[in-house]
Amino acid sequence: MHEHALDSPVPAKNLRQRIGELSLRLRTSGTRVKPAEPRFVDFDTIRLPNGEVVDRKKVIIMSGGCSVPTCTMCPFTNENNYGIDGGTSRESLLDQVRRTLARIEGEPSYDVLSLYNDGSFFAPREIPRDVQVEIARLVAAAGVRHLVVESLPQFVTESVLRPFVEALGGVRLEIGIGLQSADELVREMLVNTRISQISFERALKVMATLGADPKIYLMVKPPFLTDGEAVTDVVQSVDYLTKLGVRGMTLCPTRVSRNTVAWELWQAGQYTPPNLWTVVEAIRRVHERLAVRVACVNLRGTDFESVFPDACEACADRVVDSLMRFGETGDADDLPEGCSCRPPLEVVELDHAVITARAAQQLNMLEQRRV
Repeated sequence: MHEHALDSPVPAKNLRQRIGELSLRLRTSGTRVKPAEPRFVDFDTIRLPNGEVVDRKKVIIMSGGCSVPTCTMCPFTNENNYGIDGGTSRESLLDQVRRTLARIEGEPSYDVLSLYNDGSFFAPREIPRDVQVEIARLVAAAGVRHLVVESLPQFVTESVLRPFVEALGGVRLEIGIGLQSADELVREMLVNTRISQISFERALKVMATLGADPKIYLMVKPPFLTDGEAVTDVVQSVDYLTKLGVRGMTLCPTRVSRNTVAWELWQAGQYTPPNLWTVVEAIRRVHERLAVRVACVNLRGTDFESVFPDACEACADRVVDSLMRFGETGDADDLPEGCSCRPPLEVVELDHAVITARAAQQLNMLEQRRV
């Protein structure tokens, strides 16, 4: 982790504040409460960090969304009841979980349940403490072997996690944390997430103490970065994770969705999602050190409108299919070979002065456009 990343403290701090304010200003919540039912349900097969291949049910319940939605690329506040009074109640959260766990005829079997709420599961403003524990009891009673939830690390404390783990009984718990980048400048300014190195490492220690597994997400090409910088960012982030003993991570190629800073940059011609071959290059450079998955739903466009990472018409589907197979097998032989469309890629170091200057220039452009 680069604790020296903020080489120019005042400009970087000012930029971070401006980017965060813009991100919040772009959020939309609507005025009509969306139905109290999961907004996304899917079944797939995944490979766990220990190499085990398992069937999974992935569910995103309708909620009030993230309580700190400052990230420059995150579109989820458009999909839930963010900012709407009475948009999510204790009863509706529990009812959605009960319906999720009710095995219906014809439903595929699964051992892993990924239960997401478009935010931090352990944030009390999003899911009250007593509801968290009741959900754990429901999951344990339903015979699920492995539960995955997500949270910002500052909410993962021993006092919160211990009663949850105890209520789960023998269910294995995995907690997803969107670290996004190990580089402080990239993570805290460009992504604009509220994650510090201290809170992240503290959460890892709490999870280790209570027997929970970390599920770490890294972004490929956050806003304001180039493809060449993005590869370096992934490699350096993996260096950091492996030193902490993390055995696996999920790569999230950035997509561009409405009502985000990333969308405004794309509209202004200042940003494009990573090329699919950039994702492949990043995987090739890190896969031998830890288990790698790619969030391929972010490449297929199956949940809502976005501009997705792409390549040429001849190879894009082949590359995505290969990435999905690699996610299940972990075998580098399943990664795609090249294509004539593959653009030149110059992998460069993360020069914080250059990145900060670029971000300031692009942000000034957006502000002049009165975004």
